[in-house]
Amino acid sequence: MDELSKAMDLTAGDRLEAISGNAMAALELCASLGDYQTSVTKFKNRKDILERSLQGLRQMVAIEFYAFYAVDEAHFDIALEHLDDPGRADYVGRTVEDLIDRGALALAFREKRTQTVRSHDGKYQVLIHAAATTSKIYGVFFCFVKTSVLEKGIVDKITTIIIKATGYALENFELYQLIRQKNEELLEKNLQVSKSEILYRNTFENTGNPTIVVDQKGTIVYVNSEFAAFSGWEREDLAGRRNIAEFLACEGRTGFAGILSAAEKDPLDTPTEYQFESRTREKRTVFLKISPLGLENQYIVSFTDITPIKEAEKQLQFQAFHDPLTHLPNRVLFQDRLKQAIKKKKRYQGYNFAVVFVDLDRFKSVNDTLGHNVGDDLLIQVGERILSSVREVDTVARFGGDEFLILLEDIRDKECCDMVTRRILEQFADPLAVAGHEIVMTLSMGILISSESQAGHADAIRLADMSMYEAKRQGRNQVVYAHQIQDREIERRLVLETHLQAGIQKDEFFVQYQPLMDLATNRLYGVEALVRWRHPELGIIPPNSFIPIAEESGLIIPLGRKIFEMAFADFAAWKTNFASARDLCLSINLSVKQMLQSNLAADIQAMARDAGLSLENINLEITESLFIDDMERAVKTIRELKTLGICISIDDFGTGYSSLKYLNQFSIDLVKIDKILIDNINGNLTNYNIVASMLELCAKLNLKAMAEGIEDIDQLEKLQGMNCPFGQGYYFAPPRDRNIIEEMLAGNMGSNLDESLAINDGSKISF
Repeated sequence: MDELSKAMDLTAGDRLEAISGNAMAALELCASLGDYQTSVTKFKNRKDILERSLQGLRQMVAIEFYAFYAVDEAHFDIALEHLDDPGRADYVGRTVEDLIDRGALALAFREKRTQTVRSHDGKYQVLIHAAATTSKIYGVFFCFVKTSVLEKGIVDKITTIIIKATGYALENFELYQLIRQKNEELLEKNLQVSKSEILYRNTFENTGNPTIVVDQKGTIVYVNSEFAAFSGWEREDLAGRRNIAEFLACEGRTGFAGILSAAEKDPLDTPTEYQFESRTREKRTVFLKISPLGLENQYIVSFTDITPIKEAEKQLQFQAFHDPLTHLPNRVLFQDRLKQAIKKKKRYQGYNFAVVFVDLDRFKSVNDTLGHNVGDDLLIQVGERILSSVREVDTVARFGGDEFLILLEDIRDKECCDMVTRRILEQFADPLAVAGHEIVMTLSMGILISSESQAGHADAIRLADMSMYEAKRQGRNQVVYAHQIQDREIERRLVLETHLQAGIQKDEFFVQYQPLMDLATNRLYGVEALVRWRHPELGIIPPNSFIPIAEESGLIIPLGRKIFEMAFADFAAWKTNFASARDLCLSINLSVKQMLQSNLAADIQAMARDAGLSLENINLEITESLFIDDMERAVKTIRELKTLGICISIDDFGTGYSSLKYLNQFSIDLVKIDKILIDNINGNLTNYNIVASMLELCAKLNLKAMAEGIEDIDQLEKLQGMNCPFGQGYYFAPPRDRNIIEEMLAGNMGSNLDESLAINDGSKISF
């Protein structure tokens, strides 16, 4: 390339021999630019002929010097390519008109034959021959002869040689131009490649994740420093020497082909989870993302280390199903095991179970007199004593506060329950020693036996709970069975279901809205629609009293439609009437029964159209149990909703079947962290770490996150310190009627949280 560069830098004063010699070298070096072999051979032959012709010319006549010029259409000089005599510096760099009259030159062009004229100073006879190229460049050959008179025969011979010399020299010049053009293109291309390579290498090196390039067999071609450090190997030990499959537990897949096949089959183009083993045999959990590099049979593979998140997830799983104080199963795990017991009863003849609802008598007085720390220690000991009274196959759970639940599995009859309750009561015959105090504690228990009821899991717990309250009414430290009160509960439930159906028809239901806040800016992000029931005789009935009945009876479908219609109408009006509402989002809860409707997406689209509302700022909240109940239907419905532009949130994340696979497998937009985790964020380090890990996970997966149940400034500041994007809770405002939300939207625009709009109870809202 050095020789080629020299050839490209030729100037007007360079010699013809330089063009000939360097052009030859340039041609040979430019073989990669095209097939020049034929031209090279021709050029060698013509160069030899030209040199012999010029030598013969000198033998015939006394030539002072000869010159070759290149000119454009207007005969303006482009380059003086040759002066035979290097000692004649007075002619080097001269223009055509310095040497010969322009008219004579024009005649040579017009006549297309050799012309003979006198030089300006009259010293020489000048033979001129001009030839044109297809690129509108003309070659002009001048031969200055000392002889004042030339014989015709000599002139004819000289003319023949000059014509040939002009053609050969002009061909050399054209070839020189071609080489120069091609070289400039090559240099430009090399420059672009160099820039692209620098950009690629910098990007590759600074991805922030361990990243490698592999070939079609999985052999590592290139690694960044992050991967070298992550794997424990030096770069020179990796590139060309190791295969990606050596680092991954492929779970039955065959090498890199299996890894690539798994990535290509994923329709959502989401990362795949693998176990990564480093040089020191340390195992880490990673998300692997593989993409074609754009070069033939090469792929770029990036790794995201999610080991801390997976470890937090294990803690989260335990926290989701266990009480943080007593470490007993919580209500979620208890309900799951109760559902399984109900299925067993239906499947196996003779299988029965019992639900025992336990409440501590006068526990509140212990808390009030001895303090909450003593109360907590007391609850731990109570859990241990109850647990020691049952079998390993049974479940003891803390339901909340001072309430415990027991699931007795595979019992024969009522006598089995009597035996267990007697053991429990005997355990509490002796005082509990707590923090230097001896505390006598009695229990009230309500029991439902499956052989005496066909109740579902929710009703079974409710009936046991009602039986426990009957035991308290009878004087505490008692045991009451559900069959003694079941007829009354069934009657109450049927009455409420009848009222519920009538209430839907009579428009007794209304919607309240709880603000959703952007924690980074302390401004309103959206509202969540929450249904309420204003009964004409019973007053306001709380949702937890009628929602379970609505779901089990199927009335949740018409009730859900009412909620959508009311919320869509309000939201459309706000967007029309209030500038501050135009970017807000509306969040609506969906039950499992609603989500499993085959026509849900079409119904929502129709209701939005009737309200004149776009669906782009609508967010639907679903629970994780949906994926357990009917995974295939859930996936289909979610995709249909996403097609309409609707966002999907997972509600109460952290209290159910929390798993990364749901966040990774489905197009979830937002995760709502359950209130139970936020409640203990200040005093419980485990909860704090779990919430922090969940937020980190959401950030890595490009998911939004919202904390539920923020009730004080300490919780808010903790969450803001973790960069939690969104939150809601009574610290900002409880659920509000439509008119109150409209007052918020209409007033105090642009205020900060510290200057927030106080409504009735001091709710903190800003816009």
